[in-house]
Amino acid sequence: MSKLFKYFLGRFSGLFLVCPLYFMQTSQQPVDNLTILNNLASTVIQKIVDQLSPDSSASLLIYSQSQKQPGNWWLENWFVKNLYQRGVSKIQLNEQNSENDLIIEFKILTLGVQYLRTEKKNLIGRQCNLSLAVRATEGSSGLVKFSDEFIEQYADSVLIRDVSIVENKYFSFTQASLPERFGFKKFIEPLIVLSTTAGVVYLFFRLRSN
Repeated sequence: MSKLFKYFLGRFSGLFLVCPLYFMQTSQQPVDNLTILNNLASTVIQKIVDQLSPDSSASLLIYSQSQKQPGNWWLENWFVKNLYQRGVSKIQLNEQNSENDLIIEFKILTLGVQYLRTEKKNLIGRQCNLSLAVRATEGSSGLVKFSDEFIEQYADSVLIRDVSIVENKYFSFTQASLPERFGFKKFIEPLIVLSTTAGVVYLFFRLRSN
């Protein structure tokens, strides 16, 4: 009996290691939209700051050209966070009359999530986008140090039932409308239009005959 037990233990010991990992993977929730957009923002801002390479003693002004757009405050925080990590602590936001060593102006061109149809009924494509137009000038002379656009994108697919999980109700740019799916609706809408038209034509000729 003990030999038989040892045989099965040797044969299937790997199964006891794999099974927990399998169930952990299948039970994991998808990464939420805000986390993905945070990663995109971190990458974009890091590229911008790397290109500027500001001195830690410099005073900076960050000015947004899209102050009324959702996500503006969130993006300003990413600028401040990244600059603090570089040792830059003299940072002002949207103070047009202040004198600073460096002025960073940015405009949000694209920020949000888009859902796309897929061939699988239970899956939907997810595309997260962030693009910024950025211009940096010297505060004293107004000399343009650089002007460029920065684009980051992430794409994958999620279960349709998980859409409400990946969205964040406090950030509108993490939400999007689902696309109309081809299927029953594709055929029922033309049928309704055809039936309505046929009914109108029938009533028209019947009234004329009376």
